[in-house]
Amino acid sequence: MKRRGFSLIEVLVAMTLALLLVVGAAELLIFSLAAKRKGDITAALTRALTARLETLKSRPLEDGALSPGEHAEVVPGGPGNCPIAEEWTVTDDGDRMKKIVLRVRYAGRPGPETAAVLFISRDLGFRP
Repeated sequence: MKRRGFSLIEVLVAMTLALLLVVGAAELLIFSLAAKRKGDITAALTRALTARLETLKSRPLEDGALSPGEHAEVVPGGPGNCPIAEEWTVTDDGDRMKKIVLRVRYAGRPGPETAAVLFISRDLGFRP
């Protein structure tokens, strides 16, 4: 007589393998979402850094935001409109030259930080 169907052991083994595949896929999904979130944060910080650098480059050397010392501002702009803290330090670096060190990070939270250095000169020294 022919047997029809599967035994209980075969069904349990198949369910265990299927469960392992589902758990593996769920872990992969969790890790990929965390990586996406980190990438979104880094992109938002880089956009904020670039925007602040462009703003500082467009101002005249006598502007208050380019006065020597430490400056800070909190602006919205991260994922979910999270506030971003922008801090920059301006130092006079020779005649008619300013050095700006800019750091951006999420305000009120530990986490990644993005930084850049910008030199601004009124005169590049080219004479006709």
